[in-house]
Amino acid sequence: MSGYSDPRRASDRDRYRERSPSRDTSRDSRFRDDSGGRGRPQGNYDDYRDNNYGRSSRGGYDDSRSRGRGGYGSDRGYSRGDSRSSSRGNFSDDRRGSSGGYTNPSSAPSEKLPDLPSNVPIPENGGKLSLETREGRGTVGRALTVAVNHFIIQSLPIVKVYQFDIRMVVPASSQRRGSEKVSAMQQTKAVLKAQRLWGENFVFDNVSLGWSTDLLMPIGESRSAFLDLDGHTTEKPNQVEVSLRNVGALNIKKFVHYITTSKSSGVHSNDPEIEDTFKALNAIYRQDPASRFITRPKSTAFFVRAPSLSLTLQSTGGVLEALRGAFQAVSYSFGHLSLNVDVVCSAFYVPNLQMVDVAKAMAGISPHQGLSEIGSTPMFRTGCERLVGMFFVVRHLNTVRNTKKMRVQRLSSNGARDTTFEELDRSSGQSAVTTVESYFKRKYDITLRYPDIPMLVCKDGSFPLELCYTPEGERYKEALQGQETADFIKWATSPAFVRAQQIMDNVKRFAWHTLSIPAMMGLSVSTSMLHVPGRALPAPDLVYGSGTTRGETSGGQWNLRGKRFLKAAKFKSWGLMYLAGGTRQADDATLQGFCKSLVNSLGTVGIGTPSSPPAFLRGNPHGDLKEEVSELFRKTGGHFNTKPEMLFFLIHDKANPQIYMVLKSVCEVDFGVPSQVMIVEKALKDKGQMQYLGNIGLKVNCKLGGTNSKVEEPLFRRARFMMLGGDSSHPSPGELRKMPPPPSFCALVASYDSSCTAYSAVATSQVSTVELIGTFKPMLNELLKRYHKRNGNLPEAVIYWRDGISESQVPEFMETEVNDLKATFHDLGQKVKVTIVNCVKRHHTRLFPQSERGDKLGNVFPGTLVENGKKDFFLVSQSALQGTVRPCHYTVLLDENGLTSDDIHRLALNGTFSYGRATRSISIHPAVYYADQVAERAKLHVRGAEDGAELKDVHDDLKYSMYWQ
Repeated sequence: MSGYSDPRRASDRDRYRERSPSRDTSRDSRFRDDSGGRGRPQGNYDDYRDNNYGRSSRGGYDDSRSRGRGGYGSDRGYSRGDSRSSSRGNFSDDRRGSSGGYTNPSSAPSEKLPDLPSNVPIPENGGKLSLETREGRGTVGRALTVAVNHFIIQSLPIVKVYQFDIRMVVPASSQRRGSEKVSAMQQTKAVLKAQRLWGENFVFDNVSLGWSTDLLMPIGESRSAFLDLDGHTTEKPNQVEVSLRNVGALNIKKFVHYITTSKSSGVHSNDPEIEDTFKALNAIYRQDPASRFITRPKSTAFFVRAPSLSLTLQSTGGVLEALRGAFQAVSYSFGHLSLNVDVVCSAFYVPNLQMVDVAKAMAGISPHQGLSEIGSTPMFRTGCERLVGMFFVVRHLNTVRNTKKMRVQRLSSNGARDTTFEELDRSSGQSAVTTVESYFKRKYDITLRYPDIPMLVCKDGSFPLELCYTPEGERYKEALQGQETADFIKWATSPAFVRAQQIMDNVKRFAWHTLSIPAMMGLSVSTSMLHVPGRALPAPDLVYGSGTTRGETSGGQWNLRGKRFLKAAKFKSWGLMYLAGGTRQADDATLQGFCKSLVNSLGTVGIGTPSSPPAFLRGNPHGDLKEEVSELFRKTGGHFNTKPEMLFFLIHDKANPQIYMVLKSVCEVDFGVPSQVMIVEKALKDKGQMQYLGNIGLKVNCKLGGTNSKVEEPLFRRARFMMLGGDSSHPSPGELRKMPPPPSFCALVASYDSSCTAYSAVATSQVSTVELIGTFKPMLNELLKRYHKRNGNLPEAVIYWRDGISESQVPEFMETEVNDLKATFHDLGQKVKVTIVNCVKRHHTRLFPQSERGDKLGNVFPGTLVENGKKDFFLVSQSALQGTVRPCHYTVLLDENGLTSDDIHRLALNGTFSYGRATRSISIHPAVYYADQVAERAKLHVRGAEDGAELKDVHDDLKYSMYWQ
């Protein structure tokens, strides 16, 4: 039975006994164990390097990205075969070094944490909340039970909890720059002093709302007070005016009715009373960790600098450190109101470092190199410019002002020696022009060591770099690079059995059962993970031109041995460019032998290969690459007397990434020829060469318009289906600081064959950070023209797999993109049935095996599905390579095709096995993954300067090529 028990009002007890649908997880966009972007399979830069491997646009790390072939969103390392017999599904941290690929990189002593109570009693002011796990609609697959990192909220208030509107302003007498806006620092100090206004049992959300069980004032009335902040005097006021208005009590009964009867999921509602209750619950459980840990306003991630939870990244010159923290947010999922707890990792600046040293590290300058040598160089200034947007503190002022964090707005044009200002003599009232260097010497007796380097400019003035220091808890917002990423990954990645224990450690740190305010409000939370029913879906068999995968795909991976592609492409006109690097040179005999091996490997899987060798060119990686590619194009065309059909490039693994960008841009925009970039160290190495070339064959066939394999889908025999995928790619926070900021890139991909495995793509750019595709209709029109040209008709059914639409964006998404989709077909006079599926990877729900053993990393196996509501489910479709696998959250927002739950489950899972360039399943439907890749690739097609940059269209000859593979 479901319900809400108020022991003081037994007559109301039966009112709430109804089953509850599930809701989605609350997510935080500031600290993620996912960056805004998702993992890439090996070769995704795009052909040869994983430049986003383990990288987050916010300096964080997605613990469930993969580097293996096709392991989109899965984890690092290698998982070979089925490990059921040798694995455990428990949560013990047993450091399986050789078997599980995990070693504890930290030698720091582990943190001593208190034990959790097995049973948490219901507080006196609380009524027990009894909800049932929602039963699934699907029937296919083997039943099992999994643990999820959600902890049930057991009780809700049976006392009145009043909500208050809070307004803080700076009175005119205390304003320094004519603004009444309260700074973050002022707000923090004001809240500490506001206890006399609202009492010790008050909860403030650090924005504009507060809650308390105390009435404080009659409903509808207000109370104001002036709070004296540090340094306040009559002559120099420093006050904040705080206004408090009682808007009434939370409607808990309505909230309980909502969560027991609602058919939707998530923690967003159109009803303000329901929304306010969700906000209150989050704020109540956020207040304590926010006071103890490193966090940001409204953030749901909390960090602490402890030896066992941090690692200095020496590859950054020691200026950055990785912190492992905790995520916590109220969730309504799997039919239960709960707290979702997870592990998050992010990069921070090491505190108390002089900003001079940070700038040198950002510029890649040795810490031992003196500024007298490089202080005026463009390289050093570039390093300084990377400090713009971050906070800093100073130490030369009084104790109070030294704690103030200031934000870097820009760099000064000149150093302290050449920067002048008018200094006011307060005693005489006269002002005189002085330099910044002279000012610091006269006022603070500080002789600047580096008076000629740029200064940091903020709203409080200009500060010499050598007097500025990194503050505590300053997050690094850029993407980690190279070895920095590798170091971060090694430390941050944890297999599932370790991550589960880390989650339980975070629960111990939160210690909900010891908090007085939630108890006073009648709230209590279970200390055990929620167990929910799931199913293990059967893996599909793949159809190849010859050979089958019958029985091979149960572990989410297979091989090409004895198989030929379903639709093998062919080419005759081809060219090869070798871009030598440094002293490492491959001679002509070696390259000729490689070409023979490549042709043999491609022929093994059925690709029609030329009998003659390629047109060959030795390129200079430091030369004019565009001209060199043009020369290869001309030479190949002349050699075979026809336009080149495929161009191959060999570069070294340490090559400048700019080389790859130019090669792809020229081939795809200017010449319209598919290209394949390969790494010399892998392609020419005897060991592993055949496997590497086998992977190359997967990509080459897709780029030439072939089809590697397919999954037999009964729905596709009933109607002409089109799989449509959409995604947007946004600039990183660091890029957004540029003026003007770079655009966001959007992509639509659409299948054009009967098996929905071959895709065409279009991309566009739009205003930064806008998620919804503004030019959806013309982009879809172009894709439908291509479909019609290839098939002679239009699709009868469309399934639109859309990436990453947040709960709050769904209504706008339905009004814009979905309406545009329907309108496009209506304008063409084509009746079509539409199904819309939202695919979310940026969430914090993890599945852990319970009734069955997991793999050797403690992960659930591919095909594990847990339903969260009607056509709302979490699906693990990939095998974990290393770390903890992350499920994809699929939600059907509209279904005109009448798909059953089993239909949509099968389409989601089987689609991940048909990803073009992999012999393993991936973590999300390929339509979404392809859209993500196309949006990323579009960045390489931008031409011109920043203020006049233009996104160029891909050449018409590549309309039916999956060139992005």
